[in-house]
Amino acid sequence: MVHWNELMESLRSTRPELVRSWFQHLRLTSMDGGLVEVAAPNAAQARYLETHCKSAFTEAAQAVTGRLVSVTFAGPKSTAAASDTAYGDAARPGRRTSLNPSFTLDRFVKGPCNQLAYSAAVAVAERPGEVYNPFFVYGAGGLGKTHLLQGIVHAAAARFGDGRCLYLPSGAFVDDAIRALENGREREVREHYGAVGLLAVDDAHLLAGRERSQEEFFHILNLLLAPHRQIILAADRSPPEIAGLQERLASRFSAGLVVALDTPCLETRMAIVRDKATVLAIHLTEEIVRLVAERYDADVRQLADALVRIDELSAFESSPITVELAKRAIGLHRVTSATKATQDHAIP
Repeated sequence: MVHWNELMESLRSTRPELVRSWFQHLRLTSMDGGLVEVAAPNAAQARYLETHCKSAFTEAAQAVTGRLVSVTFAGPKSTAAASDTAYGDAARPGRRTSLNPSFTLDRFVKGPCNQLAYSAAVAVAERPGEVYNPFFVYGAGGLGKTHLLQGIVHAAAARFGDGRCLYLPSGAFVDDAIRALENGREREVREHYGAVGLLAVDDAHLLAGRERSQEEFFHILNLLLAPHRQIILAADRSPPEIAGLQERLASRFSAGLVVALDTPCLETRMAIVRDKATVLAIHLTEEIVRLVAERYDADVRQLADALVRIDELSAFESSPITVELAKRAIGLHRVTSATKATQDHAIP
């Protein structure tokens, strides 16, 4: 059995140079045979750990357990992973699926591009089922839709208890619907989902073209909306723009508040960079913050990945983070042969 505190203490004593402040958010999720799985708050941190810390964590785990074990790292559960367990356990009221501990409303960086969506999300979390129901948020990938949805679930669960708050990707629901139709268990699935007090469904556009799944989802919407339970949805397009979505479903999605997330302006992106740097426990000058924010202007996730690149190169070269180093890390300068190997293994 791996004792997490002992493992971290061993790592701090033997490899202190590797330890970052955000390691406090790591969690031991499973130990299956000789494989120990550690969960990171996001995919970028998981990749960093896998690339630079795997051997150190493995040695610490072996020292603590006295066994020949190996450590692997994982980010938040993907849609595919979540759908494997969605039917039954994950779909039962009270089980929250794939929540990222960092995706809280107080950690959501606000700006002109998302202020309306954020304010509405706060109102929904404070008074679920009473305002903006359904609440539908849409926009391109990487603008914060999942963060908002999960933030509402986190906040509502903290205020009212998590026993009836459920977040899931739409793929998990589609899998449930397919299994139910194949096994004649439609009523059971409707009862599972219809019993929750707040249901947040991500990537709702993936329901398009799936007639039977849309039929089931329409019934569940009716079950929840009648007693004023909260529905929250996210998609890459507004309901009328989702081709292959039943007209009655698009109408239901649009019946509450539909709000767009726009591409963040430079000032908002700079605020996001500062926030991500705090999570990674790295110090950046304002010049470097602006450099990164100007380099990536469409997908917020690219900002976090860029910071991990910079941190990796700084650690590899044992050098402070300067403007020149940051430029090389994010591809604004021609890389030298000494750093190319590092960037080849950095986040794409």
